[in-house]
Amino acid sequence: MIKAGLKRPHYRRVIAMKWSTEQLLKREHDGLEFTDTVDYSDVLSGKDDILAISPAKIEGRFSYDDPDFVFDLSINVTLTMACSKTLKPVEVPLTVDVQEVFSHFVGEDTRLIEQNTVDLYPIVWSNIYLEKPLKVVHPDAKDLRFDEPSNSQGHPGLQDLKKYK
Repeated sequence: MIKAGLKRPHYRRVIAMKWSTEQLLKREHDGLEFTDTVDYSDVLSGKDDILAISPAKIEGRFSYDDPDFVFDLSINVTLTMACSKTLKPVEVPLTVDVQEVFSHFVGEDTRLIEQNTVDLYPIVWSNIYLEKPLKVVHPDAKDLRFDEPSNSQGHPGLQDLKKYK
């Protein structure tokens, strides 16, 4: 039962990017193509550098390369981040193309399948978070220079110290 005032989670979206290995093995010969839109705004709590996130559009294709489950993903999302100079919001469109490989065996370039389930929800979020820029600059702030003093005589409060040379 959902209590009044609480937001209902989007279970359909999370389940849509989650498959059992048995489901995937049934599609091993004909593959699987999918498109989904996932809202990651609930994940942003505690992330000071990202102010907002648009729903992420994910297009993917699955193939089976014994013993690996291979997913080719294209992720399109827009992050709203704070300008590093003015703190104004800046929209940053991201397109991330990534290949993720899952396996029942531990490997350098593979993700271990846990509980016979492949869940792309956290994988997509980690790829978005890894691809976000470290700093962004608002178009209005490109010409702002904070490292050069505006007054060649120095700080006005320290002008009286010149008398004591």
